[in-house]
Amino acid sequence: MSAICWNCRGLGNPRTVGTLQKLVLEEDPTLVFLMETKFNVEEMVEIKRKLERSQGLVVPSVRRSGGLALLWKESLLVDVQTFSPRHIDVIVTEDAGKMKWRFTGFYGNPETHKREESWSLLVSLSTRCDLPWVCMGDFNEICHRGEKTGGGERPEWQMSAFRSAINRSKLRDMGCVGPEFTWSRRLRARGWVRERLDRALVSTNWAGLFPGVRLYNRATCSSDHNILILKTLPPKSRSKRQRLFRFEAMWIKKDDCAEVVKEAWERGQMLGLQNQFRLCMDECRSALQSWNKTNFGHVGRKIASLSKKLQWLECLPGGVANMEEINETKGELIRMLSAEEVMWK
Repeated sequence: MSAICWNCRGLGNPRTVGTLQKLVLEEDPTLVFLMETKFNVEEMVEIKRKLERSQGLVVPSVRRSGGLALLWKESLLVDVQTFSPRHIDVIVTEDAGKMKWRFTGFYGNPETHKREESWSLLVSLSTRCDLPWVCMGDFNEICHRGEKTGGGERPEWQMSAFRSAINRSKLRDMGCVGPEFTWSRRLRARGWVRERLDRALVSTNWAGLFPGVRLYNRATCSSDHNILILKTLPPKSRSKRQRLFRFEAMWIKKDDCAEVVKEAWERGQMLGLQNQFRLCMDECRSALQSWNKTNFGHVGRKIASLSKKLQWLECLPGGVANMEEINETKGELIRMLSAEEVMWK
């Protein structure tokens, strides 16, 4: 099993959608849970198409506020149990019906005085089913003072209420691999604030069913919330697999692409009559890969380098200098992603 969970802060920005597309292609998750989509049901149709997740449940936003979506592949058997503007609760059936488990995408109320409603919902959900359960999302709250740095102090009663709800729901925090905090923002005179608002809570039987699954905290420049990825530890590969060649749609928008293919095909025809089609295809692949590296490769390499740097910086202690460097790196990454967008147009 695997799942992606993200408070994306709106899907109207092409860069946000692009970030999500890349991650879904890279991780191929069982489930994709999105919060604050700020989209209605009709607008989510195009997002589902881009993510190649035709199935799902969409809770529409209200006047461009809120909005939830839980998406999955057509081949997956998912039974929706309940949903609201604050949660989507489903049962997932895998392994030809031999394995069932429960997933709840949860979005804690951002208004402090309504937070108790969220905890009542969480406890209520815990009484409805005994299946192995993972509850994942942006809870908009921290468990203790160590999960926050900068800004004002969080009242103890507020954190205690959250901890109590987790305990009464018979869940436990599974922790995460990566940066300590999942959300950050600069609050003018108060400076930088960082908090661990996003998490995955699991039941004991769920942890027993998926002992190798870990939660990864992925830094991003496309939202003030990081992306959570729930997945099995990757096996150690002995040899590096050759990357599969794919013809990119953006190539045909460059005037010289057709000439590159034409010249490569002619070279292939001169290599012999036997297996001529394969020889021509091999020449085209090699020529296009070299041409792509020259025309587009520098942007892709820079984006990958900046993404790694951002993830590393997010794992460091959050002093002012480090937070400023994080902010600068995000800005540079945004510029490179914008440049990539232009290349695709």
